[in-house]
Amino acid sequence: MITNKTLMWLLDDCCIYHPEKEGNSRLNVSVLAGNLAYHAMMLEVHLTPKPGLVDCANSGSHNDMDLSTFVASCDALRPFMKAFVHAGFQASNVSASDLLTHLRPIGIEAEKAMFAVTEGVNTHKGMIFTLGLICGAVGWLHQNGQSYNARSVREVIKACCASLVERELEQSPSKTNTAGERIFHQYGLTGIRGEAAQGYPTIFDCALPTYTKAIEQGSSEEKALSVTLLALMAQNNDTNVINRAGLVGLNFVKQQANSLMTTSYDSHHDFEQHLFTMDRLFIERNISPGGSADLLAATWLLVQLDICSLVLINK
Repeated sequence: MITNKTLMWLLDDCCIYHPEKEGNSRLNVSVLAGNLAYHAMMLEVHLTPKPGLVDCANSGSHNDMDLSTFVASCDALRPFMKAFVHAGFQASNVSASDLLTHLRPIGIEAEKAMFAVTEGVNTHKGMIFTLGLICGAVGWLHQNGQSYNARSVREVIKACCASLVERELEQSPSKTNTAGERIFHQYGLTGIRGEAAQGYPTIFDCALPTYTKAIEQGSSEEKALSVTLLALMAQNNDTNVINRAGLVGLNFVKQQANSLMTTSYDSHHDFEQHLFTMDRLFIERNISPGGSADLLAATWLLVQLDICSLVLINK
């Protein structure tokens, strides 16, 4: 069901293939992966309810952003997602270990575009980093004649981010301004940089199996995403949570998510009501699991790339 919906959405875009000589067409991988990344961002923000996060019901633990802020940010970032793919495509002659250098300038410009439309509010900084890596890896793989499935994307990201923790955390001064660096020096947690350096184990070992199992058991895409978000919250050492609520807040998130995952529900409505209750608890404690939300969008994107790598080819 999810496969068909995704492909129907993609094939509505006439730019997925561009013509070449002798009547052949070539897959426009920048449009493919870039649009999927945009769709992943939009799915994440519209998923409701999401405890402590901006969704269609409320602004979660945030008083400086709402749904419209996120939608405006998604729209502004859409061309940059395609640009990440194109940069990977153009950098196909370098080794995967050198790819990050070619993606970073686009990420900087994407952040500027985000801050411009949100009036300085950080809606998607973590998402830019993770989805940018995925999109860049897709372009690099495709131009090198390799499959852009999730496992291949993971290996490229591991190669290009292998020294990220050492370069940007271990060698950073103990008194730093960024939340990620500060949390590393205080607690030894490597955050999203550590995830990237290891090829996103929280996605591949936790989120992807959870999402796939839910879909195989007949869950709707919405329910599968909600269950996957809970699984991420239960496992992820989310630096967004730590920055706002400390380790006590992080442990509270994990405990609440684990409790909800092991509870039996009479209906989907009952499940949603428990999520709304968790939402109120998180808002009271100023908790926002934004790092897990970023990983959720990346999970959906990787699932779709797996599908498309099998069925969308040059023709």
